[in-house]
Amino acid sequence: MNTYFIEKKRWFDFLEGNLDNYSIIAPFSYNDALIYEPLSLMNLDRAVFGIVRPVQPLKSFFFPFKERVVPEILEQEKQTVIIGAANCDLSALRILDSVFLNQEYKDPNYRARRQNTTVVSIDCANPLSVCFCDAVGLKPYPDDGFDLNLSIMENGFFVDVGSKKGENLISNKDLFRPAKDIEIEERNKIRSRVRSTIVSYNESFHLPRNISEEFPENFASKIWEKIWQRCVQCGGCTSICPSCVCFFLEDTSNRERFIKNKIYDSCLLPGYARMASGLSPRPLLWERYRNRFACKYSYIVSNYGRIGCTGCGRCIAGCPGKIDKRKVLRNIFLQKDEDVGYESVKYL
Repeated sequence: MNTYFIEKKRWFDFLEGNLDNYSIIAPFSYNDALIYEPLSLMNLDRAVFGIVRPVQPLKSFFFPFKERVVPEILEQEKQTVIIGAANCDLSALRILDSVFLNQEYKDPNYRARRQNTTVVSIDCANPLSVCFCDAVGLKPYPDDGFDLNLSIMENGFFVDVGSKKGENLISNKDLFRPAKDIEIEERNKIRSRVRSTIVSYNESFHLPRNISEEFPENFASKIWEKIWQRCVQCGGCTSICPSCVCFFLEDTSNRERFIKNKIYDSCLLPGYARMASGLSPRPLLWERYRNRFACKYSYIVSNYGRIGCTGCGRCIAGCPGKIDKRKVLRNIFLQKDEDVGYESVKYL
């Protein structure tokens, strides 16, 4: 893997020079959170890189909340570059690839977007208190799965090249120089410090190192019947989760044609598993609540060989019932009946 260095001023020159060739998506700060938006000459100087992961999951660019699938309408004139994905999103993207690309049927819209997009990930520099990637076996920086990866330094950025698409994006090598060994050592220190911060955020939850191995034996725990009360079954956690892939197909029509839409579904909703008879194998909310956890920590592991939760913390931060998933897991593994709520989350 080739590693380069680019000064901050040159980095913005690099972005400006590529605006004509690519549609570039980057993070911007709004109301103390990072939001993806299209980059332009008008907002180039306001883009924020490498503080925390953006609010939107990376999946929303490849698997949108709602899209028309019949008749197909996917049209993309420019190649797209998405800057700002954290390692938690890259790990989730592998699950989406397994579902939409690596099965007998390949989703044409998803495949076209993946082929048309260059993903530029970024090391996390200031993780949120809800982040727990280390607890599910991930790190706050990626080793692979990206086209380019940025590591934020005081006077510039390390740029790791992870694919041919990434190499093509930085074809103007005049703006970059090879990274020095002493600089790489400094980056490693920063990465280690950030990882230690995430570990400290999660020590009090006493989560096992192999959650997916210990989860199945706790599936029948009676604690599940007691810890779901804060859930309002809104489905927000599944929508914002970077690895949730469930959807339903909606058939509509107008005077001219038949239309089929693909829309996110949520296993927390009463109608998710409802059969034609009107019956459901999970009629009670606590059963659906347990099923969501089982999907993340058991079913996805069995089907795709990797844990379904990436520890991004979005489901915690976005929950109107203020449920902290780590407290749910703690209660299950320690067989406790304690409140699973939290007071507030600081984003930036």
